[in-house]
Amino acid sequence: AGQGQPDIVATRPDSRRGVVASVGCGGSSEKVAALARHCRRLLAIDKSPEGLRSIQRGDVPANVSLCAGDAHALPFIDTSVDHIVAFGLFAYVIDTIRVLHEFRRVCRLGGWIMVTNSVSHSPQKFRDAAAEASLNIVEEHEGYCPAASGNVKRRQLVIYERQN
Repeated sequence: AGQGQPDIVATRPDSRRGVVASVGCGGSSEKVAALARHCRRLLAIDKSPEGLRSIQRGDVPANVSLCAGDAHALPFIDTSVDHIVAFGLFAYVIDTIRVLHEFRRVCRLGGWIMVTNSVSHSPQKFRDAAAEASLNIVEEHEGYCPAASGNVKRRQLVIYERQN
């Protein structure tokens, strides 16, 4: 996350603990464990079997379930999770609108969806995609991030809410 964003990432799940899906979780057991501390239950989802095996080799908290899946077609029934996080996922997403529709489908009413991206991806693209997926943007932040893709080392954090 960008500068100032880790506090938001930790505070929001703590404010309304529930079942959180981390889509595109990657292969870091440390990052999964850090997020799991702020959730009642964490579903760590990645399409890479190698990444999931890497997480399994680490210290995985008891409230974490690992799941193979693609953000374009999540392996969950409708309204089955309270919240969704996707940190850096959209650098690998083919169809942003389809993924946001999928996030809306599996997220419960009133749930939030937290997404981070490099600012090299147009913020307007995500605003338009959110409107298309019937998600409301409730927060937007931007901050310095040395890990951000592209030449501009800044990352945006957008929080959507499913309201209908």
